[in-house]
Amino acid sequence: MVTNLNKKISDIFNLLPSEEIYTEAIREIMKDLIKEFIKQEINRNPSLKKALVEAMKQFMEAKLKEYDSMAKMAKVSASIGLAIAPKDLKDEAVRDFVETFQKEIEDIIRKTF
Repeated sequence: MVTNLNKKISDIFNLLPSEEIYTEAIREIMKDLIKEFIKQEINRNPSLKKALVEAMKQFMEAKLKEYDSMAKMAKVSASIGLAIAPKDLKDEAVRDFVETFQKEIEDIIRKTF
């Protein structure tokens, strides 16, 4: 009887959430409270809000420039690779590239017309 009771109690404790779940929940609540506090401070101070908006615009512009630069570098790298590749390998690479993106290109064309 005592073993059966111990097993039942053990099963009940195993069904309870671990302390990790409680810790994570508290962290999430704290993050929400901090976000709410920051929002209140920003909304109370128009110059702070304006500065934050400007900083976000500059950040987004910088990220777009970064992605543009990365795309240009990839294009130049591909051009260099094609320029130094043997003719038969170059033709195969171009064919593989076109086959890879053919569906996406066709979808874009269909959407524009």
